[in-house]
Amino acid sequence: MYFFVNDYNSICYPQILDALKEAIDEKNPGYGTDPHSENARKLIKKALGDENVDIYLLPGGTGANIIGAAAGMRQQDSILSANTGHIEGHEAGSIEATGLKIELIEAENGKLTKDSIKKSYQTFTTEYMTVPKKVYISNTTELGTLYKKKELEEIYAYCRANDLYLFIDGARMAAALASEKCDYDLKDLTKLCDIFYLGGTKAGLLFGEALVVVNNELKKDMNNLIKQKGTMLAKGFISGIMWETVFKDQDFYLKGSKKAYQMAKILADCLDKKGYKLAYPFESNQIFVILDDNQLEKWQKIAQFEITGEKEDKKIIRLVTTFRTKEEEIKGFLEEI
Repeated sequence: MYFFVNDYNSICYPQILDALKEAIDEKNPGYGTDPHSENARKLIKKALGDENVDIYLLPGGTGANIIGAAAGMRQQDSILSANTGHIEGHEAGSIEATGLKIELIEAENGKLTKDSIKKSYQTFTTEYMTVPKKVYISNTTELGTLYKKKELEEIYAYCRANDLYLFIDGARMAAALASEKCDYDLKDLTKLCDIFYLGGTKAGLLFGEALVVVNNELKKDMNNLIKQKGTMLAKGFISGIMWETVFKDQDFYLKGSKKAYQMAKILADCLDKKGYKLAYPFESNQIFVILDDNQLEKWQKIAQFEITGEKEDKKIIRLVTTFRTKEEEIKGFLEEI
């Protein structure tokens, strides 16, 4: 049976296992103070082209979202997010558990715009409401779409002009950067937001995300916040070894995501030729297909995937490719449907 459920279904790159095995007899200090973590942060800064950022290696996406959301915020502050935002429907209220409210904005294809943010922000006018202080976006979005550079520049300019922080959930940042439709690279990211992270869990690592703090206002007491929210690893050197491995060669971090995109592109193009309708534009390693009941029943006998919603009285299903997806798997699946 073909597997298209998610992009974290494999253990990790073999090179990471090799690096961990090579370090098996080492004794390292904890909490990210080890030489591997220090070198990993150095290598990531070099890849980003920015020595002034602070980098924290966190265990997972939920923790990274909690820290990214909570940094620099007061209890009366709130976060503006697309109604499809990951922090709204996929984090079990963990953001709200920090005492912060998420204020939702209707978004087309999962993306916020400068105008949609402006329209929402201007409605917060009295003391009976929260005080928007941060804008949250994910790249790629939950619908597989990605932001263009001009869109990010416009959003960030509006945020700066209105004393709002911009936080980018980068769990699938590698998938965004690997897309042929992306018009920016790693070195642009620190100029487009105040805080973001590079995803590892969904990009071939065992686990983990690299949180990048750009805005100096958000850097203060970050280690205390990370510790308080339970996202500080005692064995931080494991994360250090993994990130050190994928950034020793700057092309390595995106290598698997580029493979995933190419496999998704073949799949999306062939589905289009076969007459299937996509629910959202194809832009990354996530493909959302509209199926009627008969098609759904047939596909479920062939492959594993998620049903994510409904449209036109039909089901929307999601197909996700990874760094391990093979072209023969794609072709085999297409033949069977």
